[in-house]
Amino acid sequence: MRGAERVGDVVVIHPLDAEDASTISRIETAARTYKGVRWRIEARQQYDALMEGVAPRGDVTFEPGVVGEVPGLWVHPASSRPDEALLHLHGGWFHAGSARAYRHLVGHIAARAGAKAFVPDYRLAPEHPFPAAVDDVLATYRGMDDSGIRRIAIIGDSAGGNLALVLASSVAGKQVSAKAVLVGVAVLSPVTDLTLSGATYETRAEADPYFTRQ
Repeated sequence: MRGAERVGDVVVIHPLDAEDASTISRIETAARTYKGVRWRIEARQQYDALMEGVAPRGDVTFEPGVVGEVPGLWVHPASSRPDEALLHLHGGWFHAGSARAYRHLVGHIAARAGAKAFVPDYRLAPEHPFPAAVDDVLATYRGMDDSGIRRIAIIGDSAGGNLALVLASSVAGKQVSAKAVLVGVAVLSPVTDLTLSGATYETRAEADPYFTRQ
């Protein structure tokens, strides 16, 4: 994977691993056609198809479920502990993505962590505008707590990364009453600038495979 870290005032960007480079290249090539195009509901099918392309593991099973009255999918690795779970909040710019489409990606994460994971199908815009998605992830966390899970790690990518940070902030600020311990938060390319005011919208405009400020 490609990563970046800050060393003093310098951001160091690490190159892609060779095994990932060809996959990322195909994704960037496919996305280039749609760069700057406004996302619409019709894009949901294509987005799910992209996520379905993640290679599955043979040691992970899936089970539909409802947690905190929010439907979703349980991801069960071969080995896990009954009182621990991951809560993965999927990406899709708040109006695309689904638990089913993300199952293989989350399967890899769950297997590596040795913990089961739940992926909620939180409500999507524009049918369900803000704060529907936030309300759903809060309800899911409470539901996991009510089920007896005592150690929870929150994961999210893109828009789901935004929701993960919001949820973690709410838990840390005691806005969510729960017995479970929030043991960590991991976010992948989270959406953190909904004001669109960051300088990188200009300085990284060419490098971004999809989004533009407009």
